[in-house]
Amino acid sequence: MDERTESRLKNIEGIDVVLTCLAEDLNEDSKFSKRVLKEIRTTQKRLDILENKVEKLKGEIEDTEITISTQPKESYPASGEQQKHSEDRDQKNSVDWASVLEEAEKRLRERGINPQDVSLNNLLDKKEVQLIEKRFSGGFTIKTHLDPYDVIAAIVAGLVAGAVDLFVVKIPKDITYLGRFVQKGSPLTKWLHSLSISDKNWLAKYFKVAYDKVKDVGIPGFGPRTHRLQTFGHDPLVGLVIGTIDIMRGGMTAISKSGKIIKLAGTGTAHYNPFTAIVWQIMHLFSDGFTKMGLPPPGWSVLQAFQIGSFGKKERTVAELARWMYLNGYDSRHFLTMSTSVAAAEVILRGYFWIRRKIDEQYDTEVTHEGEVAGAKRTGGHPRFQTMALIAHGIASAINIGKIAIYSGNPLAINYTQWVRFIYAFIAWVRTKLRSPSKVLMEHARTNWKELQKGWGSILDVGEDSFPTFVVRS
Repeated sequence: MDERTESRLKNIEGIDVVLTCLAEDLNEDSKFSKRVLKEIRTTQKRLDILENKVEKLKGEIEDTEITISTQPKESYPASGEQQKHSEDRDQKNSVDWASVLEEAEKRLRERGINPQDVSLNNLLDKKEVQLIEKRFSGGFTIKTHLDPYDVIAAIVAGLVAGAVDLFVVKIPKDITYLGRFVQKGSPLTKWLHSLSISDKNWLAKYFKVAYDKVKDVGIPGFGPRTHRLQTFGHDPLVGLVIGTIDIMRGGMTAISKSGKIIKLAGTGTAHYNPFTAIVWQIMHLFSDGFTKMGLPPPGWSVLQAFQIGSFGKKERTVAELARWMYLNGYDSRHFLTMSTSVAAAEVILRGYFWIRRKIDEQYDTEVTHEGEVAGAKRTGGHPRFQTMALIAHGIASAINIGKIAIYSGNPLAINYTQWVRFIYAFIAWVRTKLRSPSKVLMEHARTNWKELQKGWGSILDVGEDSFPTFVVRS
């Protein structure tokens, strides 16, 4: 075999090797292409199914202005593991929202509503709609929504206050009323009266005041046991103003038994400095607070001006009745005793309000929203608390009426502190209801817009990952 022939044979063998390799590669490429084609067909089928579902959903909500987006508002680079978690979460959200749509359509048909006329309210559960209406109510007045627990707490507070009034407050001291039987006095007031000190205690000697003169003043009804009732300076409330003025001018402002206001000058040393006068006023009240006759209840001296009415067999006027009550132990110490019923109700109400807000997140959100609309900076100014307080103190006051009946109409059974608190609660409730309509409307709008900016997830108290984002078409 010549050299040329041998060379050709080698070339043919090389071509066979190359062709064999190419055939193997082509076979592998053919298998790969078949797998890719199969995956493409499978994907195409899935896309067709999704397109059918999308077209169906578009037909059901084509009349609405709401589109649904499960994509995040912003995207950030993420690692492979984070991206996997994100994809799993998006898939979970998609499934959840599809379930929500199916359930919503079912509920709409049960309620006799055409799904094509659907609105946002119809997409939500009835309770969810009520929640949004409560949280986002508008209008020209402040409305409060008490739930059953609020009502129960208010009723319990009122009943407890009434029980304290019946069994602790009672009346100032043991007394035989209308000659029938002895009515037992309050054990707490008796104890406070047992702490009495001398009229000539060291505070009284040092902090002398011009309106404390008893003799030679020429005021009808004036005497050692009644002069504190008839001088406005000895009133724990009114005296802070009139008593301070009397100390500054060195005089006395009093009221006669017949209701005539009398001003006297030169009854004592004048303290022209107003700061000195207010210190003397407060310290003198302390010096008289635990003496035998004590001080009248706050504002009680004003009743001496009411020469009206005809109560009881003796047909006493309001002024005479107030005088008789003071002389029978109805003083500032019994005022402290009467305050226990009010305190009991307030402790229960405020304790419930605080604890409920701590353990119930939804309740706290509603209460916060109501407080922002009302501009409430403290618990006492909150419209929901004001309504609860009105109920509680209304119940306690009603029980006090029953207590007066039990004591045969004895005026000493009147719980002065409880009635003052009830009147204050009523005034606060009315004042809140009568707030400027334009201001209330503006607060509603401002607060609702502030809440809506947080997103629907926060409105319905669901997590951001389990509720899709709503986008309103422009």
